[in-house]
Amino acid sequence: MAQVSRKLIVGKPITLPEEVNDDLIFDIDVALAEEYCKNKEYEKGFEIYERLVRKAFGDIELKNKYMRQMKTYADTLLKEKKYSKALEQYKKLLRQNVTDPYIFKNAAICLNEMGQPVRALRFFEKYEENAYDKEEVYKYLADIYYENIKDYEKAIDYYEKMIEKYGDNAHVYNMLGHLYSTYYQDKYMDKQIYYLKKAAELEPNNRVIIKNIAYVLGKFRKFEEADKYYARLQQLNPSHSDLHSYGGYLVSKRDFENGFRFLMHRFAKEDLQEGAFPPIFLNKKVRWNDKMDLSGKHVILHFEQGFGDSIMFIRYLDLIKEMCDKVSIVVQRPLLELFAGSDLGCDIYPDDIPMGLKYDVVIPMMDLPLVCHSTPETIPHPEGYLKVDQKYIDEFREQYIHKNDKFKIGVAYEGSIMGKETDRDIPFKFMYPLMELPGVEIYSFQVSDPSNQMDRVPANLQFIRLGDKLRNFKDTAAGLKCMDMFISSDNGVMNLAGALGIPSICLFNTISEWRWIVTQGEDVVWYKSVKPLQCPTSRAWDIPVRQAIEIVEKRQLEKLNNTLKLSAPKGSIKSKNISPNAAVSLDAVAELLGGEEEPKKTAKKTAVKKSTAKKTVSKAGEKKATAKSSLKKPAEKKSPSKTSNVKPAKKTTGRAKKKEE
Repeated sequence: MAQVSRKLIVGKPITLPEEVNDDLIFDIDVALAEEYCKNKEYEKGFEIYERLVRKAFGDIELKNKYMRQMKTYADTLLKEKKYSKALEQYKKLLRQNVTDPYIFKNAAICLNEMGQPVRALRFFEKYEENAYDKEEVYKYLADIYYENIKDYEKAIDYYEKMIEKYGDNAHVYNMLGHLYSTYYQDKYMDKQIYYLKKAAELEPNNRVIIKNIAYVLGKFRKFEEADKYYARLQQLNPSHSDLHSYGGYLVSKRDFENGFRFLMHRFAKEDLQEGAFPPIFLNKKVRWNDKMDLSGKHVILHFEQGFGDSIMFIRYLDLIKEMCDKVSIVVQRPLLELFAGSDLGCDIYPDDIPMGLKYDVVIPMMDLPLVCHSTPETIPHPEGYLKVDQKYIDEFREQYIHKNDKFKIGVAYEGSIMGKETDRDIPFKFMYPLMELPGVEIYSFQVSDPSNQMDRVPANLQFIRLGDKLRNFKDTAAGLKCMDMFISSDNGVMNLAGALGIPSICLFNTISEWRWIVTQGEDVVWYKSVKPLQCPTSRAWDIPVRQAIEIVEKRQLEKLNNTLKLSAPKGSIKSKNISPNAAVSLDAVAELLGGEEEPKKTAKKTAVKKSTAKKTVSKAGEKKATAKSSLKKPAEKKSPSKTSNVKPAKKTTGRAKKKEE
């Protein structure tokens, strides 16, 4: 065999120019970078790309390849919901001055998902400047203002831009109707109805849209039209939440029987949060239904929601007693002492059914109108049904209520979070005019003040904080009994005032919660002592407050008349009634109803000479009257027709209190 030369195998070394050699290595690196990125090994690929870009700084084509791969990687991370990692890549792209508008959009999405909606807005607005598809950016901006920032006015602006530019869209029409209804309440009624009807035309089988238009029509008491949409809703496989909403609508129409029946869907609502109701209600075997016979049964009346509900519906206790063998009550602990002291005639337990207690049926308190076949005309005890011991009231007055004859008004302005959808709370500043009334003393029954509204009351306005003195509703009841009047928003304390028969005013927004079937007139039906005053337009609280002030001034004069009758002899001038229409200045009322020093001021102004008499009886049985006068010489006797006889302040106050109580 012929021997092969070594030189032929190894070959002669090839010498290339340095730049040619680098070009070949460059091509290999580019190929490797692309292959790594293609296989989603982005870190290896980007490491090579970064080295190459630094070396070939002016190579625009290479840089563009790298940026495209980086954007692909960032978009992949975004789809995988790895928002922080995606945002890191978008940051690198922005540092390279990449102007693709979708980078702004995607970075905004990442920021929003990371809980940074305000920062996200800046990127969405930058995207709006450069995007071709404005509908998409309008939707993003509308959604973020609505869902995250809760700026409903801005959300409405962007949804309306979508309608103007791109025409019919049932979702957008529905959102506009819903937002106008939620944010503006009673304002823009025509827009609310128009947008929702337009949405219903585009999607007549959309359950959510049909529910929304039915609700809005019901809210504006267009019952004939609302009935048609609610009937349509029944054909669209309504949810439990839909049916619960329908129940509230029916109650507002005074249809208690059907309304409270549909309200029973509250226990199965799809959006029901855990712990919203006591666990016992999940046991359908013991929870009341209309097929149960209560004869001979031990019935548990169980609280379910807020304090106001327990106070409102416990009025049905006497009717339930007639239907069964025994009744027990389970109530929230802060209500325990109040209910126990009201002589309800049954066992009362706090918070939950005691272990080992034998019973047959549990009735949620809000079902009681249905159980008792109640109608608005047959609501029991509208004049009041709870009470508090007089001795406890006197002790509370002695400890916390100022000893003067001023007209005392209790106030409360905020309820639980559950009432926010109807804007039932009153900003405390609207009650400032009550504090400016002469002869009036304001007591705040507000226990919680999360927004510190009481701390912002101007220094020249005076009120007394009672909230931190109220340990439970028994204390609250005692405090209310010390008031001449109570003025409040729709909340639990207002229900308590009505249940105690306290003369009260409830201030309602234009759109009220479903159970208040009457928010105008002399009373709220549930409570005869509560007069409703309603805003003519949403949040126009100054108007019902002015009306409340007129009522307060009238009641002040009534109290003044009663005080004067008690303090003056029969037939004297002051024993006559002062007409509410008489030209009596409120300053004069303030003097007569003022503090302990006011009788002295009144005496000086009217030149009334006071005298007191002490009677002593001698051991021999002889009676001798002696008179002591504050003047140096004895006062002349004058007939009642010439001078008004004002009795000592202490006795007047005592009599006035006795009359009041």
